[in-house]
Amino acid sequence: MRLFFAYWPSVSKAREIVPWVEKAHALFGGRVMRTDTLHMTLAFLGETDPDTTGRLVAACRGWSLPTGSMVLNQPGRFKNAKVVWLGPEQRSAEELEWLHRAHQRLWGLLQPLGWQPREPQFRPHVSLLRNAGPGALDTLQGPAVSWSPDRCVLVGSRPSERGSHYTVLAELALFQE
Repeated sequence: MRLFFAYWPSVSKAREIVPWVEKAHALFGGRVMRTDTLHMTLAFLGETDPDTTGRLVAACRGWSLPTGSMVLNQPGRFKNAKVVWLGPEQRSAEELEWLHRAHQRLWGLLQPLGWQPREPQFRPHVSLLRNAGPGALDTLQGPAVSWSPDRCVLVGSRPSERGSHYTVLAELALFQE
């Protein structure tokens, strides 16, 4: 099972992101992310055995992370992975400081347990499409989505031909800074 920690939107907030998913699919094709799987990954841990998973679930029960507000309205893409995503607008360095602190705090809790970040830089985003084709990203536009995450979860992912099946394994407490 592959593990990751993510801010998980409510059903109504995920529905607000769906117009971006639909417009991205119309422009780039690919495989759409299902509404019930939309999320913002804070830490991807990768493939993990059941014993290690159990230890992590037990360890993270007392963890907490900051939350704040953001506006999702900046599309982007990871070309090598063929992923089209939606990220938060940032008008000032302080505006998303809480989000970067949450990422750093989480990795600070994970590293003593033997986990290391896989990505050199944290790029907050919600994936909209996988296996996206070519196209001009500047044509992708949609309504701004204001979001204050109220849920952060540890998720186990099992890939299948129709997309991954996600299971919430633990939930972290959130606090306002």
